[in-house]
Amino acid sequence: MFLHLNYENSILSLISSIEKYYGIKNEHPTLRIVDSILKKGYGNVVVMVFDAMGSRNLQEILPENSFLRKHMLNEICSVFPPTTTAATTTLMSGLAPSEHSWLGWSLYFPEVKDNVNIFINTNDDGKIVADYPVANRYIPYKTVIDKIKEQKNIRAESISRFGTYHIESFEEILDSVEKLCNEEGRHYLYTYWNEPDSSMHAKGVTSKETITWVNRINSKVEKLCNKLQDTVVFIISDHGHMDGKNVFIGDYPDIVDTLRWLPSIEPRALAFYVKEGREKEFCNAFLKHFEKDFILLSKQEVLKQNLFGTGNNHPRFEEFLGDYLAVAVSDVAIFNSREEANQFIGAHAGMTEKEMMVPLIVVEKR
Repeated sequence: MFLHLNYENSILSLISSIEKYYGIKNEHPTLRIVDSILKKGYGNVVVMVFDAMGSRNLQEILPENSFLRKHMLNEICSVFPPTTTAATTTLMSGLAPSEHSWLGWSLYFPEVKDNVNIFINTNDDGKIVADYPVANRYIPYKTVIDKIKEQKNIRAESISRFGTYHIESFEEILDSVEKLCNEEGRHYLYTYWNEPDSSMHAKGVTSKETITWVNRINSKVEKLCNKLQDTVVFIISDHGHMDGKNVFIGDYPDIVDTLRWLPSIEPRALAFYVKEGREKEFCNAFLKHFEKDFILLSKQEVLKQNLFGTGNNHPRFEEFLGDYLAVAVSDVAIFNSREEANQFIGAHAGMTEKEMMVPLIVVEKR
């Protein structure tokens, strides 16, 4: 089913509220409930992101009286596509995906004539594409952390394996938040951890490994919050997750034959670049195989629907959309490599509620 994407009640609105609190100009709507919490003037504001811990996934795994579910104010939307690249870049930048253009796991860059997995700088075959980070060079953005650091007397840090405050383990995140919040002065802390996403991809959304991680996050975050004062903690996710049915695009030669190169963005949100004059042939072939599983939109339809958000579109945004975008509405995902199609169980980046809806969990410590 096609979900109405509400950017006014989303992770983008959450980060807009935080920017507003720190006096940073932001054109996007804020979350009223978050604005009213921040008006209390907490010295420490902490945003903790747990990859793929969607609200529907939480409800499946944790009992109603668990710490995280008790403190869940409501559900909010991720961004489109609901995937780490697009969503965490929104949380890091305060921009909609259409504005920052980090749309998904892989984007086609004519500069290197290849699909680039933009977080890790590799192509579909896993080979490094350039001796410089391609996405950082061609689609850079200014972070919320940098914007806050320009304010007086506020320490802002992103705590992750690739953040301004480097950690290597989940325990180190918890210790770092406790340490920094108990230091004098005002703090904005953004933390990111890659679980339960990694377990969900490898083992499935209700696997033993996933359930263990979600329970661990629940109990450890509760212990952390009990040690804090003058702090508000927002616990969210970048997207939800579901178990997928994966296929390999190479098994559909009638589709591949119409393409200039293999699709990009995500296996459940695919940008197709079609050979000139073969648009009708492509649409017929794609819908023959996937009409029940995907909504196929032309670039013009994507732009009209503001799927990737509103604002000043990035100069590269339209180019990254290709000619057609296929948006998953069932559990099917289309991979460019057979190996990956066979490897992953969990999937996300499509337009189902399970993938789109994330929790807004708030813990206030006076």
